Amino acid sequence: MKNSLLALILTLFTLTSFVSKAEVGTPTSSLTETINLFLNVAGNKTLSAEEKKIRITEIVKDKVDLPVVSQRVISRYWKKASKAEKKEFIALFTQVIVNTYASLLNEYTNQEVEYLKEEIKKGKYAKVKTNIVLTDKKIPVNYKLLLRKNQWRIYDFSAEGVSLISTYTNDYKSTLKRGGLAGLNEILRKKTTVKAS
Repeated sequence: MKNSLLALILTLFTLTSFVSKAEVGTPTSSLTETINLFLNVAGNKTLSAEEKKIRITEIVKDKVDLPVVSQRVISRYWKKASKAEKKEFIALFTQVIVNTYASLLNEYTNQEVEYLKEEIKKGKYAKVKTNIVLTDKKIPVNYKLLLRKNQWRIYDFSAEGVSLISTYTNDYKSTLKRGGLAGLNEILRKKTTVKAS
């Protein structure tokens, strides 16, 4: 899980030079905009760790389709949950993602990334394929984006075949089976409170 999420961070921080010619309004150009926002935060030495975390939260909320990610992570338990439980999970899961991004930023060491191609299906689903180039190998990283309200937003990514959604779905499966979304929210609430304190 850690390696897969690190792969996402590496791609976000290094893809810019490979997609600079992308057309405005494409999934790739949307990804480029996201990358630039992250780069600005990462390179701003005047920001404290907490200030960077706040900025990262703003980017994630704007550029990641959190309701779609949340629904897919929870899978069949989503329909059984109340509106309040769903709303709380989206908020808590956002903190989980932000905490992960923030903790991995220091592991970036200028790896290069190859931009491969972009695929669009049914006019609203897209996949952007990339490779992270390491000294001894290339790590394939694929992004999935969804067009909603005239904006392409990330809703999943996979590094070396391991996707964000499937990873968290497997992590949360046993908890959901025991206590549903309410039980998972209770556990995440405690974890995010500990991290924030």
